[in-house]
Amino acid sequence: MKRKRSNSVNAELLTQKAAPATPSTATTSPCHLLGILAQYAILESIMSRLFPNDLYALAGTSRAAYDTLFQRPESRTNLLKKMQCDGSGISIRKRCHRKSKYFYEFNCTELAACGTRNTEQDVESRSCVACGATTCDECRIHCVYQSVFQPPDESDELPNYSGFVLLDGIEMGILSPAHLGVEVDVEWTLPCHDQGYLDIPLESDHWAAPETIKNIIDLDLGTYAFRSSDSDIPHPSPVIGAFWNVSNDRQRKYCVGCFKGAKSRAKSQAVGTDSLCHCSFRSRFLDRWLCLRCYQRENHSIKTVPRSDGCICGQPLDSATCRTLCLWCYGEVKILSQEPQSP
Repeated sequence: MKRKRSNSVNAELLTQKAAPATPSTATTSPCHLLGILAQYAILESIMSRLFPNDLYALAGTSRAAYDTLFQRPESRTNLLKKMQCDGSGISIRKRCHRKSKYFYEFNCTELAACGTRNTEQDVESRSCVACGATTCDECRIHCVYQSVFQPPDESDELPNYSGFVLLDGIEMGILSPAHLGVEVDVEWTLPCHDQGYLDIPLESDHWAAPETIKNIIDLDLGTYAFRSSDSDIPHPSPVIGAFWNVSNDRQRKYCVGCFKGAKSRAKSQAVGTDSLCHCSFRSRFLDRWLCLRCYQRENHSIKTVPRSDGCICGQPLDSATCRTLCLWCYGEVKILSQEPQSP
């Protein structure tokens, strides 16, 4: 049985009056941190010791802090330029790139270190063209990362190199000019990204001829068919497979009406409306200093664009009605030659 509160107690509680609030006489003291951040010379010095995540965390503490840090539209870009690379690109590479079994069997070394933490080499840094964050050369996108080194067993042998295409997870063999007996004037220094000859995946059961990396990344993808230099190898060859997937992902096929509509939408959004596509892997990735986070965002954005066997409107496509749009430049892809382009 529950015990009930007596009526006398209830009456007493109802008759009680709240004590009058005492007006506060204390004055709000100014925030010394905001005063320091408002002095731009001091702010620049502080930012040179922080990373972008620190900046955004500080700006998110209060509206006053946000307004102090980003007083003008260009403030964010200027502050990001003062910072060092935060190493996020190396973290992304380590998550995406899967080392082969040979890395552990043959005492290989991984050559992947953010320029901010690299005490042995000077690594160039620039602002990412998309987000403005300072990004070192190791944390930006490369077409071919030469990131694994296997020392020679004997003094008269050459070392072995391997790496990865973009953020594809398969470890690929990489040959230096010396491996093919080619004399070059430029010294082969490590890491040597986007150079040499791309070989088959280290764990591949299929053979294919090596391809010159320079010719792969310089090929006009809007004019020439992207194929192996060896026509006897099934397409796509294991050497160029990762590149072929990226090149194919950027294309969408439309009927004439939908093609014009897609071009008009691109023009209204000012994302580029070249009449014909002349993109290459070099122009898309190497000529643009792009951090890996923004590379992933761009890839995700492209994958969200609908695609189907016919046009997205349901109309079937044939050679007379099909128009191919490049989602990198929004120009039309017109393959003039189906012949393989020799690397």
